[in-house]
Amino acid sequence: MAISWHYNRPELAKNITQQLTSGLFNRLAYLGQRRIGKTMFLLKDLTPSLVKANCIPVYISMWSNKNAPQKEMINKLQMALKQLGKKNALQSVLKAEITKVKALGITAEFGKLDPVVATDDELVILGNLLRQIVKEAENNRVILLFDEIQHLITAKEFTPLQYMLRTILDELNESIGVLYTGSSRRGIEAMFNNKDMPFYSSANQVAFPHLSDDYVSHINAMLKKHFDLNFSTSELIKYFNAINQSAFWFDRLVQHLALNQTSLREACKSINEMMQLENQYDPTVDALTKIQQGVLIRVADKLSRYDEEAMTLYKKLGVKTPNRSQIQSAYKSLENKRLITKVANTIYIEESGIVRFIKEKYHL
Repeated sequence: MAISWHYNRPELAKNITQQLTSGLFNRLAYLGQRRIGKTMFLLKDLTPSLVKANCIPVYISMWSNKNAPQKEMINKLQMALKQLGKKNALQSVLKAEITKVKALGITAEFGKLDPVVATDDELVILGNLLRQIVKEAENNRVILLFDEIQHLITAKEFTPLQYMLRTILDELNESIGVLYTGSSRRGIEAMFNNKDMPFYSSANQVAFPHLSDDYVSHINAMLKKHFDLNFSTSELIKYFNAINQSAFWFDRLVQHLALNQTSLREACKSINEMMQLENQYDPTVDALTKIQQGVLIRVADKLSRYDEEAMTLYKKLGVKTPNRSQIQSAYKSLENKRLITKVANTIYIEESGIVRFIKEKYHL
Protein backbone atom coordinates (compact mmCIF):
# COMPACT_ATOMS: atom_id res chain seq x y z
CA MET A 1 0.00 0.00 0.00
CA ALA A 2 1.36 3.40 -1.03
CA ILE A 3 2.39 5.84 1.68
CA SER A 4 0.19 8.93 1.83
CA TRP A 5 2.07 12.22 1.92
CA HIS A 6 -1.14 14.21 2.11
CA TYR A 7 -1.23 16.81 4.85
CA ASN A 8 -4.64 16.64 6.49
CA ARG A 9 -6.42 19.83 7.53
CA PRO A 10 -9.18 18.54 9.82
CA GLU A 11 -9.92 21.86 11.52
CA LEU A 12 -10.44 23.67 8.22
CA ALA A 13 -12.63 20.80 6.97
CA LYS A 14 -14.66 20.92 10.18
CA ASN A 15 -15.14 24.69 9.94
CA ILE A 16 -16.33 24.59 6.33
CA THR A 17 -18.60 21.63 7.09
CA GLN A 18 -20.17 23.63 9.90
CA GLN A 19 -20.61 26.61 7.60
CA LEU A 20 -22.36 24.52 4.94
CA THR A 21 -24.63 22.67 7.38
CA SER A 22 -25.49 25.54 9.74
CA GLY A 23 -28.35 26.86 7.63
CA LEU A 24 -26.73 30.29 7.78
CA PHE A 25 -24.78 29.93 4.52
CA ASN A 26 -26.24 28.13 1.51
CA ARG A 27 -23.56 29.12 -0.97
CA LEU A 28 -19.89 29.91 -0.33
CA ALA A 29 -17.17 30.94 -2.77
CA TYR A 30 -13.63 30.22 -1.61
CA LEU A 31 -11.05 32.27 -3.50
CA GLY A 32 -7.46 31.20 -3.91
CA GLN A 33 -4.59 31.26 -6.35
CA ARG A 34 -3.54 28.30 -8.47
CA ARG A 35 -1.90 25.22 -7.02
CA ILE A 36 -2.17 25.79 -3.29
CA GLY A 37 -3.79 22.43 -2.55
CA LYS A 38 -7.50 23.33 -2.87
CA THR A 39 -8.60 20.33 -4.91
CA MET A 40 -6.88 17.72 -2.76
CA PHE A 41 -8.31 19.42 0.32
CA LEU A 42 -11.81 19.17 -1.14
CA LEU A 43 -11.44 15.51 -2.02
CA LYS A 44 -9.34 14.20 0.87
CA ASP A 45 -10.40 16.39 3.78
CA LEU A 46 -13.69 18.15 3.16
CA THR A 47 -15.69 15.37 1.49
CA PRO A 48 -15.01 12.83 4.28
CA SER A 49 -15.98 15.50 6.81
CA LEU A 50 -19.22 16.17 4.94
CA VAL A 51 -20.03 12.46 4.71
CA LYS A 52 -19.44 12.14 8.46
CA ALA A 53 -21.95 14.98 8.94
CA ASN A 54 -24.55 12.96 6.98
CA CYS A 55 -24.21 15.14 3.88
CA ILE A 56 -23.99 14.01 0.26
CA PRO A 57 -21.06 15.80 -1.39
CA VAL A 58 -20.99 15.89 -5.18
CA TYR A 59 -17.61 17.01 -6.54
CA ILE A 60 -17.66 18.50 -10.04
CA SER A 61 -14.60 20.06 -11.66
CA MET A 62 -15.18 22.46 -14.55
CA TRP A 63 -11.83 21.34 -15.94
CA SER A 64 -12.82 17.68 -16.27
CA ASN A 65 -14.62 18.59 -19.50
CA LYS A 66 -13.46 22.10 -20.31
CA ASN A 67 -15.33 22.29 -23.61
CA ALA A 68 -18.68 21.09 -22.25
CA PRO A 69 -18.82 21.39 -18.44
CA GLN A 70 -22.57 20.74 -18.56
CA LYS A 71 -21.83 17.15 -19.62
CA GLU A 72 -19.54 16.66 -16.62
CA MET A 73 -22.23 18.04 -14.31
CA ILE A 74 -24.85 15.69 -15.72
CA ASN A 75 -22.48 12.73 -15.46
CA LYS A 76 -21.52 13.43 -11.83
CA LEU A 77 -25.11 14.00 -10.71
CA GLN A 78 -26.22 10.78 -12.41
CA MET A 79 -23.42 8.89 -10.66
CA ALA A 80 -24.35 10.41 -7.30
CA LEU A 81 -27.99 9.43 -7.75
CA LYS A 82 -27.02 5.83 -8.45
CA GLN A 83 -24.95 5.68 -5.26
CA LEU A 84 -27.63 7.05 -2.92
CA GLY A 85 -28.43 4.53 -0.21
CA LYS A 86 -25.54 2.23 -1.08
CA LYS A 87 -23.12 1.69 1.78
CA ASN A 88 -19.60 3.06 1.14
CA ALA A 89 -20.51 3.72 -2.51
CA LEU A 90 -20.02 7.47 -2.21
CA GLN A 91 -16.52 7.02 -0.79
CA SER A 92 -15.63 4.82 -3.77
CA VAL A 93 -16.78 7.51 -6.19
CA LEU A 94 -14.68 10.14 -4.39
CA LYS A 95 -11.61 7.89 -4.39
CA ALA A 96 -12.03 7.44 -8.13
CA GLU A 97 -12.18 11.21 -8.50
CA ILE A 98 -8.88 11.61 -6.62
CA THR A 99 -7.26 9.15 -9.02
CA LYS A 100 -8.71 11.04 -11.99
CA VAL A 101 -7.48 14.42 -10.74
CA LYS A 102 -3.97 13.06 -10.18
CA ALA A 103 -3.97 11.50 -13.66
CA LEU A 104 -5.05 14.74 -15.33
CA GLY A 105 -2.50 16.71 -13.34
CA ILE A 106 -1.13 19.80 -14.97
CA THR A 107 -2.67 19.03 -18.39
CA ALA A 108 -6.10 20.06 -17.10
CA GLU A 109 -4.99 23.70 -16.98
CA PHE A 110 -3.87 23.97 -20.56
CA GLY A 111 -4.90 22.98 -24.06
CA LYS A 112 -7.04 24.64 -26.71
CA LEU A 113 -10.58 25.52 -25.67
CA ASP A 114 -13.38 24.69 -28.09
CA PRO A 115 -16.48 25.53 -26.01
CA VAL A 116 -19.86 23.97 -26.73
CA VAL A 117 -23.14 25.65 -25.83
CA ALA A 118 -25.39 23.55 -23.57
CA THR A 119 -28.47 22.40 -25.45
CA ASP A 120 -31.96 23.06 -24.13
CA ASP A 121 -32.29 19.34 -23.42
CA GLU A 122 -29.06 19.31 -21.42
CA LEU A 123 -30.18 22.27 -19.34
CA VAL A 124 -33.53 20.62 -18.63
CA ILE A 125 -31.82 17.33 -17.69
CA LEU A 126 -29.40 19.15 -15.40
CA GLY A 127 -32.19 21.00 -13.63
CA ASN A 128 -34.22 17.82 -13.17
CA LEU A 129 -31.20 15.93 -11.82
CA LEU A 130 -30.59 18.61 -9.19
CA ARG A 131 -34.24 18.50 -8.12
CA GLN A 132 -34.20 14.70 -8.05
CA ILE A 133 -31.04 14.31 -5.99
CA VAL A 134 -32.33 16.80 -3.39
CA LYS A 135 -35.64 14.93 -3.22
CA GLU A 136 -34.11 11.46 -2.93
CA ALA A 137 -31.49 12.57 -0.42
CA GLU A 138 -34.38 13.14 2.01
CA ASN A 139 -32.83 14.09 5.36
CA ASN A 140 -29.26 14.19 4.02
CA ARG A 141 -28.08 17.61 2.86
CA VAL A 142 -26.68 17.65 -0.69
CA ILE A 143 -23.52 19.75 -1.03
CA LEU A 144 -22.31 20.61 -4.53
CA LEU A 145 -18.56 21.20 -4.73
CA PHE A 146 -17.94 23.18 -7.91
CA ASP A 147 -14.18 23.31 -8.50
CA GLU A 148 -12.53 25.75 -10.96
CA ILE A 149 -15.86 27.56 -11.24
CA GLN A 150 -14.20 30.59 -12.88
CA HIS A 151 -13.93 28.48 -16.04
CA LEU A 152 -17.58 29.23 -16.76
CA ILE A 153 -16.77 32.87 -17.57
CA THR A 154 -13.99 32.04 -20.04
CA ALA A 155 -16.35 31.70 -23.00
CA LYS A 156 -19.70 33.23 -23.98
CA GLU A 157 -20.92 29.73 -24.89
CA PHE A 158 -21.17 28.94 -21.17
CA THR A 159 -23.52 31.85 -20.40
CA PRO A 160 -26.81 29.86 -20.76
CA LEU A 161 -25.40 27.24 -18.37
CA GLN A 162 -24.58 29.94 -15.81
CA TYR A 163 -28.08 31.39 -15.96
CA MET A 164 -29.69 27.96 -15.64
CA LEU A 165 -27.52 27.08 -12.62
CA ARG A 166 -28.32 30.37 -10.90
CA THR A 167 -32.04 29.85 -11.54
CA ILE A 168 -32.21 26.26 -10.27
CA LEU A 169 -30.03 26.99 -7.23
CA ASP A 170 -32.25 29.94 -6.35
CA GLU A 171 -35.24 27.63 -6.72
CA LEU A 172 -33.77 24.95 -4.47
CA ASN A 173 -32.47 27.65 -2.13
CA GLU A 174 -31.75 26.33 1.38
CA SER A 175 -32.49 22.71 0.44
CA ILE A 176 -29.02 22.44 -1.14
CA GLY A 177 -25.55 23.68 -0.21
CA VAL A 178 -22.94 24.89 -2.70
CA LEU A 179 -19.21 25.48 -2.35
CA TYR A 180 -17.50 27.21 -5.25
CA THR A 181 -13.72 27.18 -5.51
CA GLY A 182 -11.43 28.53 -8.17
CA SER A 183 -7.83 29.23 -9.04
CA SER A 184 -8.37 32.79 -10.23
CA ARG A 185 -9.33 35.31 -7.58
CA ARG A 186 -10.05 37.85 -10.28
CA GLY A 187 -12.23 35.37 -12.17
CA ILE A 188 -14.31 34.50 -9.13
CA GLU A 189 -14.51 38.13 -8.07
CA ALA A 190 -15.87 38.99 -11.51
CA MET A 191 -18.43 36.18 -11.33
CA PHE A 192 -19.89 37.18 -7.97
CA ASN A 193 -19.29 40.95 -7.80
CA ASN A 194 -20.18 42.10 -11.32
CA LYS A 195 -23.87 43.02 -11.46
CA ASP A 196 -24.04 42.01 -15.12
CA MET A 197 -22.99 38.41 -14.40
CA PRO A 198 -25.46 35.56 -13.72
CA PHE A 199 -23.89 34.64 -10.36
CA TYR A 200 -23.84 38.22 -9.09
CA SER A 201 -24.22 38.46 -5.31
CA SER A 202 -25.21 34.79 -4.99
CA ALA A 203 -22.50 33.56 -2.60
CA ASN A 204 -20.50 34.68 0.42
CA GLN A 205 -16.85 35.08 -0.59
CA VAL A 206 -14.03 33.82 1.61
CA ALA A 207 -10.26 33.68 1.08
CA PHE A 208 -9.03 30.08 0.95
CA PRO A 209 -6.38 29.65 3.69
CA HIS A 210 -2.87 28.86 2.51
CA LEU A 211 -1.00 25.87 3.89
CA SER A 212 0.98 26.75 6.98
CA ASP A 213 4.53 26.11 8.16
CA ASP A 214 3.22 22.92 9.79
CA TYR A 215 2.69 21.49 6.31
CA VAL A 216 6.37 22.06 5.50
CA SER A 217 7.40 20.46 8.81
CA HIS A 218 5.20 17.46 8.01
CA ILE A 219 6.78 16.98 4.58
CA ASN A 220 10.29 17.41 5.97
CA ALA A 221 9.58 14.72 8.59
CA MET A 222 8.39 12.40 5.82
CA LEU A 223 11.61 12.96 3.88
CA LYS A 224 13.60 12.08 6.97
CA LYS A 225 11.51 9.01 7.78
CA HIS A 226 11.28 7.46 4.32
CA PHE A 227 14.44 8.70 2.58
CA ASP A 228 16.75 9.51 5.49
CA LEU A 229 17.20 13.03 4.11
CA ASN A 230 17.98 15.89 6.49
CA PHE A 231 17.06 19.45 5.56
CA SER A 232 16.59 22.62 7.53
CA THR A 233 12.89 23.16 8.16
CA SER A 234 13.42 26.92 8.28
CA GLU A 235 15.12 26.86 4.86
CA LEU A 236 12.29 24.79 3.41
CA ILE A 237 9.75 27.22 4.86
CA LYS A 238 11.69 30.12 3.38
CA TYR A 239 11.48 28.57 -0.09
CA PHE A 240 7.82 27.61 0.39
CA ASN A 241 7.01 31.25 1.13
CA ALA A 242 9.12 32.38 -1.82
CA ILE A 243 6.92 30.34 -4.18
CA ASN A 244 3.80 31.85 -2.63
CA GLN A 245 2.90 28.70 -0.66
CA SER A 246 2.33 26.68 -3.82
CA ALA A 247 1.74 23.06 -2.79
CA PHE A 248 2.16 21.97 -6.42
CA TRP A 249 5.68 23.34 -6.80
CA PHE A 250 6.70 22.38 -3.30
CA ASP A 251 5.67 18.80 -4.09
CA ARG A 252 7.90 18.97 -7.18
CA LEU A 253 10.77 20.15 -4.99
CA VAL A 254 10.27 17.22 -2.60
CA GLN A 255 10.16 14.76 -5.49
CA HIS A 256 13.36 16.24 -6.90
CA LEU A 257 15.11 15.94 -3.53
CA ALA A 258 14.01 12.32 -3.08
CA LEU A 259 14.92 11.24 -6.61
CA ASN A 260 18.19 13.08 -7.11
CA GLN A 261 19.56 13.29 -3.55
CA THR A 262 20.86 16.78 -4.31
CA SER A 263 21.38 19.75 -2.05
CA LEU A 264 18.40 21.93 -1.25
CA ARG A 265 19.99 24.83 -3.08
CA GLU A 266 20.43 22.81 -6.29
CA ALA A 267 16.89 21.46 -6.06
CA CYS A 268 15.41 24.93 -5.58
CA LYS A 269 17.33 26.15 -8.62
CA SER A 270 15.93 23.31 -10.74
CA ILE A 271 12.36 24.02 -9.63
CA ASN A 272 12.82 27.73 -10.32
CA GLU A 273 13.91 26.88 -13.86
CA MET A 274 10.88 24.62 -14.32
CA MET A 275 8.56 27.37 -13.10
CA GLN A 276 10.18 29.91 -15.37
CA LEU A 277 9.86 27.60 -18.38
CA GLU A 278 6.22 26.76 -17.75
CA ASN A 279 5.04 30.24 -16.83
CA GLN A 280 7.12 32.04 -19.48
CA TYR A 281 8.28 34.67 -17.04
CA ASP A 282 10.70 36.29 -19.49
CA PRO A 283 8.05 37.68 -21.89
CA THR A 284 5.73 38.50 -18.98
CA VAL A 285 8.38 40.52 -17.16
CA ASP A 286 9.68 42.11 -20.38
CA ALA A 287 6.13 43.35 -21.04
CA LEU A 288 6.16 45.21 -17.70
CA THR A 289 7.64 48.66 -17.30
CA LYS A 290 10.35 49.10 -14.68
CA ILE A 291 7.95 50.94 -12.37
CA GLN A 292 5.41 48.12 -12.72
CA GLN A 293 8.08 45.58 -11.80
CA GLY A 294 9.05 47.61 -8.76
CA VAL A 295 5.46 48.06 -7.59
CA LEU A 296 4.85 44.32 -7.99
CA ILE A 297 7.84 43.61 -5.74
CA ARG A 298 6.64 46.01 -3.06
CA VAL A 299 3.12 44.56 -3.14
CA ALA A 300 4.46 41.00 -2.87
CA ASP A 301 6.71 41.96 0.05
CA LYS A 302 3.74 43.69 1.74
CA LEU A 303 5.66 46.96 1.91
CA SER A 304 4.73 50.55 1.14
CA ARG A 305 4.78 51.54 -2.51
CA TYR A 306 5.51 55.16 -1.70
CA ASP A 307 8.17 55.36 1.01
CA GLU A 308 11.87 56.19 0.59
CA GLU A 309 12.87 52.54 0.36
CA ALA A 310 10.37 52.02 -2.46
CA MET A 311 11.72 55.04 -4.35
CA THR A 312 15.24 53.64 -4.01
CA LEU A 313 14.07 50.34 -5.53
CA TYR A 314 12.37 52.07 -8.48
CA LYS A 315 15.52 54.08 -9.21
CA LYS A 316 17.65 50.92 -8.98
CA LEU A 317 15.40 49.36 -11.61
CA GLY A 318 15.96 52.34 -13.89
CA VAL A 319 13.09 54.73 -13.13
CA LYS A 320 14.73 58.16 -13.11
CA THR A 321 12.17 60.23 -11.21
CA PRO A 322 9.42 58.01 -9.77
CA ASN A 323 6.34 59.85 -8.51
CA ARG A 324 3.00 59.00 -6.92
CA SER A 325 1.06 59.27 -10.18
CA GLN A 326 3.40 56.79 -11.91
CA ILE A 327 3.11 54.36 -9.01
CA GLN A 328 -0.69 54.51 -8.98
CA SER A 329 -0.80 54.02 -12.73
CA ALA A 330 1.60 51.04 -12.47
CA TYR A 331 -0.56 49.45 -9.76
CA LYS A 332 -3.68 49.81 -11.93
CA SER A 333 -1.86 48.27 -14.88
CA LEU A 334 -0.85 45.27 -12.78
CA GLU A 335 -4.52 44.79 -11.88
CA ASN A 336 -5.54 45.02 -15.52
CA LYS A 337 -2.87 42.48 -16.45
CA ARG A 338 -4.30 40.21 -13.74
CA LEU A 339 -1.01 39.93 -11.93
CA ILE A 340 -2.51 41.26 -8.69
CA THR A 341 -6.01 41.16 -7.25
CA LYS A 342 -7.50 43.05 -4.35
CA VAL A 343 -10.18 41.24 -2.36
CA ALA A 344 -11.61 42.57 0.91
CA ASN A 345 -8.71 45.02 1.40
CA THR A 346 -6.10 42.30 0.88
CA ILE A 347 -3.86 42.37 -2.19
CA TYR A 348 -2.88 39.01 -3.72
CA ILE A 349 -0.20 38.07 -6.24
CA GLU A 350 -1.78 35.85 -8.91
CA GLU A 351 1.39 34.28 -10.38
CA SER A 352 3.59 32.58 -7.82
CA GLY A 353 7.27 32.87 -8.68
CA ILE A 354 7.21 35.95 -10.89
CA VAL A 355 8.42 38.31 -8.16
CA ARG A 356 11.28 36.00 -7.27
CA PHE A 357 12.19 35.86 -10.97
CA ILE A 358 12.35 39.67 -11.16
CA LYS A 359 14.52 39.82 -8.04
CA GLU A 360 16.90 37.21 -9.41
CA LYS A 361 17.04 38.88 -12.82
CA TYR A 362 18.13 42.22 -11.33
CA HIS A 363 20.04 40.76 -8.35
CA LEU A 364 17.75 42.48 -5.85
